[in-house]
Amino acid sequence: MNVFRAVLWSLALVAAPASAQYSGFTNLSIPSMNSFIATQQLSAQVRMSQRALDRVTHAADSTPAGAAQPAPAPAKAPTATTFRQSGKRLLVQRFSASLSDDPGEVKQMNEAFTAGFKAFEAEAKRLGRPNSVAMAFAYLVGVCVMVDSDHEAPEAALLTLQAKVDAAFGESPEFRKLTDVEKQKLYETMVLMATLPLAGYMVAKEHHDDELLQQYRAIAATALEVTLGVRPDRLYFTENSLELKQ
Repeated sequence: MNVFRAVLWSLALVAAPASAQYSGFTNLSIPSMNSFIATQQLSAQVRMSQRALDRVTHAADSTPAGAAQPAPAPAKAPTATTFRQSGKRLLVQRFSASLSDDPGEVKQMNEAFTAGFKAFEAEAKRLGRPNSVAMAFAYLVGVCVMVDSDHEAPEAALLTLQAKVDAAFGESPEFRKLTDVEKQKLYETMVLMATLPLAGYMVAKEHHDDELLQQYRAIAATALEVTLGVRPDRLYFTENSLELKQ
């Protein structure tokens, strides 16, 4: 089971009733997501993430078409973006509350996001990349591209992206100055921004609701644009790498 299927399975157990319970999620916009990032004082970290993606995609541009991408070795030790968890979620409740004023919807979102975190972190641990900002970064990109295009990123491509992002962050003096708490907030923001459209995508597909699907494709585009500065329709995955459409 790969990371997307694992999270989808966990969300299916939480979100079983129907797409209606996700109706409150569909009022997201770039201003509302920017507001959440600003209130959590994450703007500087998000700009670092945008620069990291820019470095990765420009590196891909310089690689000859069809050139093989070496598969990253299994991570056996903490990497540049590994952080020590605080022992509690820092942003789930706040993120849910930023999306709805309805206590019932907030409760449902908290349950969905908590399940999504549990499944994502189990897969990240399986891949040897627990508590990794770069793995959350790769997950966000992979989810948003999948929701936009219906094409699931190969695991090898996600790990290649994670390794490149890890290296890019590792070379950043700004990132190296971040505390573990600041890294955890950036990590949680990326996982939350990914889990939201993934949950809606799952419900829309299950209920054959094209209108809801288009809404969550728009949310995926917004999430990626706000956090990483690029829309998912400009990105695509090959078997081993992330590429930028010309």
